Amino acid sequence: MPKGNILIVDDERSILDSLGAILADEGYRVMKAENGAQAMELIKAADPDLILLDIWMPGMDGIETLQNIRESFREDVEVIIMSGHGSIESAVKATKLGAFDFIEKPLSLDGVVQSVNEAIASQRLYREEKIHREPPPKPENILGANPKIEALRQAVAELGPSNQPLLLIGEHGTGKEFFARILHGARPGPFVKLNCAATPEPGIKAALFGEAGRGDGHARVGKLEEADGGTLFIDDIDRMPAACQTALQKFLKDGSFQRVRSRKPVRCHVRVVAASSIDVVGEGARIGIKPDLAKCFSERVLEVPPLRERKEDIPLFASTFLGSLAREYGKPQKSLDDKALAALVNHPWPGNIKELKNILERLVITVPLEIIAYEDIPPSIRGDDGSAERVAFEGYGSLREAREAWERTYLLHHLRKHRWEVPATAKALKLKPGALQKKISSRGIALSQEKKAQGRQRTLRRSVVLCGQGLHSGLKTGLILTPMPPNSGIHFGNITTGETVQAHLDYVENTEYATTLRGNKAAARTIEHILAALHAYRITNLLVKIAEEVPIMDGSASDFCQLIEDGGIEEQDGGLEELRVEEPVEYSDEEGRSIRIEPADELTVEYTLEYPPPIGTQYFKYTYEGPEHFRRTIAPARTFGFLKDVEKLEKMGLVGGGRLDNVILVDDGRVINTELRFPDEFVRHKILDIIGDLYLLGRPVRGRVVAVRTGHKENIALLNRLRHLVPSL
Repeated sequence: MPKGNILIVDDERSILDSLGAILADEGYRVMKAENGAQAMELIKAADPDLILLDIWMPGMDGIETLQNIRESFREDVEVIIMSGHGSIESAVKATKLGAFDFIEKPLSLDGVVQSVNEAIASQRLYREEKIHREPPPKPENILGANPKIEALRQAVAELGPSNQPLLLIGEHGTGKEFFARILHGARPGPFVKLNCAATPEPGIKAALFGEAGRGDGHARVGKLEEADGGTLFIDDIDRMPAACQTALQKFLKDGSFQRVRSRKPVRCHVRVVAASSIDVVGEGARIGIKPDLAKCFSERVLEVPPLRERKEDIPLFASTFLGSLAREYGKPQKSLDDKALAALVNHPWPGNIKELKNILERLVITVPLEIIAYEDIPPSIRGDDGSAERVAFEGYGSLREAREAWERTYLLHHLRKHRWEVPATAKALKLKPGALQKKISSRGIALSQEKKAQGRQRTLRRSVVLCGQGLHSGLKTGLILTPMPPNSGIHFGNITTGETVQAHLDYVENTEYATTLRGNKAAARTIEHILAALHAYRITNLLVKIAEEVPIMDGSASDFCQLIEDGGIEEQDGGLEELRVEEPVEYSDEEGRSIRIEPADELTVEYTLEYPPPIGTQYFKYTYEGPEHFRRTIAPARTFGFLKDVEKLEKMGLVGGGRLDNVILVDDGRVINTELRFPDEFVRHKILDIIGDLYLLGRPVRGRVVAVRTGHKENIALLNRLRHLVPSL
């Protein structure tokens, strides 16, 4: 087995090649990156043990890269800083950020090797101590008393010591990776992950088996070889290409494989645990799983039940998560009142345990009191439709208690509707302000706290990084979300030059296929999906560092939502009022495209889409009910296009070298490259674009949007008309 995985980050090719060769001869696996953005991508994909990092690089410099590593990735990765222009200040800062060593160029190769060996030894000692402090999960760590869970607990205990391949079947969010780690147990080798859904299909085979060296002669080690002596967890195996399935089946049969572009057999000892939301044994033929591969798993299949089938376990999960999250965020211990807990138990939880934990994390952060009430639970979880707030009255001892609870909920609904203003609320309820104030006090509503929390500015708690690929340029790119102080607004910054452009209507340059901003020296392309996510999470102050184009990811906003949640949301002092539309505004053209916005209590978008089959006429109405509802109903909807337009896009230089697997492609009356996430995914994506473009007004919007066949051009035209009615815009 190799001595460790090392990532070298330097913009000098000679350093990458010479240092890489020396460390490879010393028995290390070596990866290379020429800049900070590439490094972040490799860190996420390959999980190195040690990073050799140059300070002076274009774009994200070494100090900034080190800071992001410490904030965004695991704490036990060691970093050695290299610099050709070292200074005491740089060395001190790097040390404060947790660098293991600071070495100057020109490098002494003997000195580098000695420092590397010491760093790897230090890291292993740290890991051993951590493992001793935090033992790996065991079958008894599985929460729940549901009969299905008890049977699963016993099966995991029995099959854990085996080295035979095993398949975990369960919906997304049920905890399949958690069970895979329990099955890994106390094996001395590593636990390595490969997610087939998150890896571009052409690269899955190389990621799994590695590939022979190219110009530099050094082979790329795959996940299978990295897991030698341990466990390889293959998630979403149903997304594995056919050629890769054949090679994996061969490995499971005889323990050998070949790297891509190599005929030399490689042998290693790995326990393979696969996972899928589809029964690849029973339904393999239907979804393209080869029978020989399915047979390898057929004798060891474990099904992880969805949360809705084990509702009796939800109180235990809630109590456990509330305790751990309170400790993590330094908050007082919180608990749920009976009605709030009943709402959680009754919710179907399509996102399963992961969704439950996300909701509880939000409640721990945002609820100021130690008791989480029913009214604190998001409407989408309570089962409300957004037009009113309802409460189940089971468990009340008298009609009076039920009536008081209903009245409190009724008052909260109308106070929120009128932004906690007592005179406006009293007028709507046909009460005198004094009478309403008495009712507010008698029902235990802390109006001052509620008003203080309303309209707060928001940023992220920490900087986070995401790497992907540009839709138009086809280039590998990324973004860094960096917290900003109150009243900063949203800005896009060029990672190389540092120039910025504000996310505001004033700077819209182009709306062809996507929305582009341009300032004096900075440009930001394809911004609508990240802006939609920021709009939904009400992030008002943020610097988004990019290389001119926001990465397209999978064509939706889902990854951006996850990135925001990874960074955590921080409430800031200083209010920022929503933009409430006071009178209707409309834009239309001679071809029948139209979009209007009119007064409403919430942000609502209604869109009618008209295309030839297979899209046809689609209609969807979306009412904003908080970020979780947005993440579930709108964020996953992907960009779509027509195969006939690809040539046109290429002539415009928009897809040169780009990918076509992160958009829905339509041709000959059918979708040709993917399965739809929703039957009406096309119209939902149009709503996603509108929500993103609306945020160019600089604040969250409250109004009803009705659109027919419109795109970015019409969205921006509407906003320009709206701004003339609101002087502050």
